[in-house]
Amino acid sequence: MIKLFVSDLDGTLLGMDHYIKNEDIDALRRMVEQGTPLTVASGRMDHEIKEVLNRLKVPGHRISQNGAFVYNESDEHIHSKTFEGDLARKVMDHIEQEPMIKTVSTSDQTFTKEHNEWIDKISEQLFHDIIVEPQMADQFGTTIAPSKITLHGKEDDVTAAYKRIHEAFGETTDSFISHETCVDIMPKSINKGSGLHSLIAKLDIQPHEIACVGDSFNDLAMFALTPHNYVMSTAHKEVQERANTIVDHVHEAIEDLEKKGLL
Repeated sequence: MIKLFVSDLDGTLLGMDHYIKNEDIDALRRMVEQGTPLTVASGRMDHEIKEVLNRLKVPGHRISQNGAFVYNESDEHIHSKTFEGDLARKVMDHIEQEPMIKTVSTSDQTFTKEHNEWIDKISEQLFHDIIVEPQMADQFGTTIAPSKITLHGKEDDVTAAYKRIHEAFGETTDSFISHETCVDIMPKSINKGSGLHSLIAKLDIQPHEIACVGDSFNDLAMFALTPHNYVMSTAHKEVQERANTIVDHVHEAIEDLEKKGLL
């Protein structure tokens, strides 16, 4: 039996302009009411996940920023990890040459060095404003504790930047394409899989008792934990190849589990 259902947000449960399908809302509420807890695992911040759960009107555990922060549904802190200041500065210096927008996330804020029209467009898809701080790198490790460094741009630039970052910092950071427009750079061994490991250890749940659904490369670590993994039909082909079942919507994953007698 499935004891925990895990959903990604962007491109999976959450559409553009924060849209959530009514069918997905109904399925999640039914699932939770029948006794299977929900976990949201996202590259977004914890307070953004809270906002989504409030809109769903269901309780849920939270794995934010690709595993950097983990809280249970009672707001109990389970795990957190941020960059060491020196490493974050080295990464920022290295990616300065990349022709992309750079943002830096902390537990509850997002920073960038300068304002432009792309920052406004990125902000429209967040639940908070991006703070412009020209000297942000000088504050790493003191007033700013970076948990995620992100490059935003066109798909071709994202793919090329990911390869260069992995070659330069693969031994000291984890990086992955979290969306076709984003490359996320994380502290080493921080991903949705490691975040889930810390959560299920606390909940006394085994990996095969998890079901999960996602759509991007940052979901692969949680796909690897359980055979009950679902990928969105809009996902990149390489992501689809690493999952067992393809669905168009989150509610279809829940309905499939119900049909199999696993919920």
